[in-house]
Amino acid sequence: MAEAERNLAEVLESATREPLRILCEGRDLIVVSALQFEEAQEESRKQRAEALLQAMEQCSQEALKNGFTDDMLPDLLRR
Repeated sequence: MAEAERNLAEVLESATREPLRILCEGRDLIVVSALQFEEAQEESRKQRAEALLQAMEQCSQEALKNGFTDDMLPDLLRR
């Protein structure tokens, strides 16, 4: 387990190629497959995208609340 923690990037890279067993005191602690790894990465991307969209919406609402209008945007972008 300690070795897996020290070499996490290498462990994760290995899991993208083949199922990976992590042992603790000679017993299976976790088994990770490439598919599980890819699914976890995709879920992480979806969560980050959703968080970004929420932040953008909050910024938009705050701008509207403070008097920002669509016709102000071109001038703002030219700066």
